[in-house]
Amino acid sequence: MDILFFGGAFDPPHTGHSHILSRALGYKTFDKIIIMPTGTPGHKSGCKAPFPIRKLMAQKAFEYPGLNVEVSDYEGLRDEKSYSYITLEHLKKVYPGAKIWFLIGADSAINMKSWVNWQRLAAQTAFIILDRGRQDGSVLQKAVEEIKVYSPDSIVLKSRPVEQSSTRIRQLVQKGADISERVCPRVQKIIMQSALYEEDYYKRNISTARFLLPLMMDEKRQRHTLNVRRLAVKLALKHEADPDKTQLCALLHDVMKQAPRREILRRASAFLGRETAQSKPPEVLHGFAAAHFVQREMAIDDDETLWALRSHTCARPNMSDVEKILYLADMLSAERKFDGKNRLLDAAYENLDNAMERALESSLAWLREKKRPIDPDSLQALDYFKRLNKDGGNTDGK
Repeated sequence: MDILFFGGAFDPPHTGHSHILSRALGYKTFDKIIIMPTGTPGHKSGCKAPFPIRKLMAQKAFEYPGLNVEVSDYEGLRDEKSYSYITLEHLKKVYPGAKIWFLIGADSAINMKSWVNWQRLAAQTAFIILDRGRQDGSVLQKAVEEIKVYSPDSIVLKSRPVEQSSTRIRQLVQKGADISERVCPRVQKIIMQSALYEEDYYKRNISTARFLLPLMMDEKRQRHTLNVRRLAVKLALKHEADPDKTQLCALLHDVMKQAPRREILRRASAFLGRETAQSKPPEVLHGFAAAHFVQREMAIDDDETLWALRSHTCARPNMSDVEKILYLADMLSAERKFDGKNRLLDAAYENLDNAMERALESSLAWLREKKRPIDPDSLQALDYFKRLNKDGGNTDGK
């Protein structure tokens, strides 16, 4: 079995990527083609677009009817940096006995010695090296000779230069310039709809969050999210909170709600620490996972936004108005039906602190009735709001 492996950030994928891949496909027939967008290790994104959207763009950019093409999320779902040798070892386990051809550019071949465990990597694969005539031929030849000591089947393919750059495309998008000759129409549509590379913080992130909804949740959860957004914005305007920030939080609050349970725990653990995450009721973890997602995949580091996503599941003392609004809007969204909802909704418009006390009492009573676990943060939050409301806004009781 021959497998062609092609990795990259694909932020966005462009015609240069497609040309490279087509040149390799013209070299020989492969049983399978694995496209692998890189992940974003750590707590801050190294890419401009969230991984789910980069994966979708890669799927649209590398559609080859009749060929077995898979866009893999292996690296995208890892918190640790996925060095190439680790990825190749993973693929070898998944496809035992397969010969994996690793598609790279000449610059990567020349710099191969700087890669972690490059000899170990080379021994597991055969490189297809695209020479687009940009590098010194003698330097490339020497690098290839050294690579072939460990990877004797590696080859060099001559290719015409295609002057494309993901960085340049992102710059052009920011200027409103035409990119139609640089990316395929399907990728261009995604970029425009999601405003991935816009400079304006809220225009970019609100559009991106809206685009993520059908990728991350079913129709019922999407309707809930949009209902939460509508109510949250109304409450923000009533209480003079930031409507853009509130809308963004509302769109993202359930972004991890329907992710696999293992994925929710992984992200919540990365944000909280594994021991703390495992001590919490599973029902509240998607808020912490959402905070990790937006910090890692969207480079959102605003404390108030992250706290709003975390606390919408369980509340906490000292919540900001945006946090309170999101908690209440999630509980009181249009599709929710429970006794006392209208009275609580009226309270939310009247006074956020009073509404939080009543909302927490209602929520905790329901959890006790259903014999569900209660997060300690919710108990602390209720005690806080009781004291706050009793003492007229002074939680010191003075």
